[in-house]
Amino acid sequence: MLVLFTLSYLNAHTQVMAKENSPEAVAFEKEYQKNIKLSKINDVYIPKDIDEALSRLVKLSPPASMEKFRLGEEKLVSEKLQYKLGKWMIANWNFYGGSRLSHTIKADGVMHPEDMSQYLMRLLHRQLNNKPLDKENLAQELAMTRKKTTSETLGFQTKANH
Repeated sequence: MLVLFTLSYLNAHTQVMAKENSPEAVAFEKEYQKNIKLSKINDVYIPKDIDEALSRLVKLSPPASMEKFRLGEEKLVSEKLQYKLGKWMIANWNFYGGSRLSHTIKADGVMHPEDMSQYLMRLLHRQLNNKPLDKENLAQELAMTRKKTTSETLGFQTKANH
């Protein structure tokens, strides 16, 4: 179901964006430019940057949950939380429609909303464990994984995933 949604979204988004000057693309860009300047979207506060997002995640989470998250293996706990915490971030922090936080994350090289939530969860895990955040390598890893997964889902084979 998620694969179908993602493929449908990517197909629709690609068709709309293929015509950069189409009314839909212009409207999306106008809304995106408005959203990235807002501190609230749909009455939900949007963190201004990654540091604030990580702080808000800690503040909004029960201490026992944070400790369990901290003690788990980074990739595993982040993947397990993708359909709960990850979806919450995507929806509430407006990753699909654009927000000041998603715009900041895109500047780090993370483009897909699901990767944005993974990025934040993995950075939080590293921060809680006093490890270097290593944002650049994490962004590259997520981009490579997204490219490979998308290619495999669509049935393409490249040298990278062959």
